[in-house]
Amino acid sequence: MPCSHAIATALKANVKVEGLVGDLYTINYLKAAYAEHVLPPVELGSGHRLADDVASITLNPPATRRPPGRPRKKRFFSRGEVKMKKIPRRYCSRCKGLEHNRATCKQAI
Repeated sequence: MPCSHAIATALKANVKVEGLVGDLYTINYLKAAYAEHVLPPVELGSGHRLADDVASITLNPPATRRPPGRPRKKRFFSRGEVKMKKIPRRYCSRCKGLEHNRATCKQAI
């Protein structure tokens, strides 16, 4: 499976992303994998002891601290989300024209 950088590059180069994915990840291979019977694993004698050992472990979240400084103002975009470009519109207050302001207006007074 290609990483997000490879997908972004493929989209920019107008290459189909499906062509970058290996044959092992296609629907035909998935259907072939489950065409036969899937049997549960054979029980071993030590399986119950291992389950008891895992049940006795208490798992706590990692100890983290808030980082110093002010939180980031710019957020990270999720996968597939793109930032829309803003088109700056400048209007002249004197002639109401676009793309310049009163100080750079070339219209006659």
